Amino acid sequence: MRQLNYRTGFFLTLLILVTVLVFLIFRPYLVTLAMAGTLAVILYPLYEKLLPYVRNRSIAAGLMVLFTFALVLLPFALIGLQIASEAQTTYENISSGSVTTPLDLLHRIEIFVQNLVPGVELNLDEYVSQGLQWITGILQKLFTGTMNTIIMILLGSIAYYYMLKDGKQLVENIIVLSPLTEAEDRKIANKMALAVNSVIRGSLIIAVLQGIMTGTGLMIFGVPSPVLFGSLAAAGALIPTAGTAIVITPLVLYLFVTGSTGSAIGLAFWGLLAVGLLDNFLHPILVGRSTKMHPAFIFFSVIGGIALFGMVGFILGPLTMTLFFALLDIFRKEQRQSTDS
Repeated sequence: MRQLNYRTGFFLTLLILVTVLVFLIFRPYLVTLAMAGTLAVILYPLYEKLLPYVRNRSIAAGLMVLFTFALVLLPFALIGLQIASEAQTTYENISSGSVTTPLDLLHRIEIFVQNLVPGVELNLDEYVSQGLQWITGILQKLFTGTMNTIIMILLGSIAYYYMLKDGKQLVENIIVLSPLTEAEDRKIANKMALAVNSVIRGSLIIAVLQGIMTGTGLMIFGVPSPVLFGSLAAAGALIPTAGTAIVITPLVLYLFVTGSTGSAIGLAFWGLLAVGLLDNFLHPILVGRSTKMHPAFIFFSVIGGIALFGMVGFILGPLTMTLFFALLDIFRKEQRQSTDS
């Protein structure tokens, strides 16, 4: 008995040490692997549709990697560079005092508030400058570390390729090795897949599309820095109730104040019709009847995820929140069963 306890203790100690070493090995690439897994789950249905035509899993997975790079990663990289450029220009305009952008409206708001409540200082320029500095800093870190970014994209592409090609087998292997029951493992896997489809495809992708539509409207109606404000509208789309109106409304007011009444009316209608109705139209197509996480949880998990993981946190945050709820659900059922027995 003593020998058995000794062997069990030794085995558990060795297992813990090796697990820690494995974690340290994979830690630099956890974000990359998570991003690759997310893309694999989102685009796996397209991979399955491609497979009968190609009739080779390796070739189909390789084509999907090329497709994802050309139509997803490259456009987002170009947009990111443009956002960084516009944010830097706007920040320099504020710092130099030559504010010729919609931020002129901030000064008018400050004057209006100070006339109502004398002695109050809003310092809106300072807050906007800090926000623009934060955006520029994140994007510069992403694009200036060129070699590191290239390596991460290469490793992510390899992981994405194998997750498409052998994804189902990888899931089965994890289920076999997991100490949880098979039913619990499959429940967690299903909830994570549902989160990707309902939260990321249903909320984040729609938010990105609303940001693109907003930026298009801003270019049409002559608002400066349309890509920057369009990206802010995409972030605003995740805020419950407020949505893209939190960005579009001040810009409509700016156009009115600067005398562009026709453009202001046009942008207002564009925001209501082209942007506002996009969610109602696309959500049933992209998500269907999938369970949808509450918008408040999506918003705070995205903001917290970005603070913790950087720009990729807008995906990793909601996934972490979903895993948390899945584990809580399993724990709740375990407690209920132990209470009943």
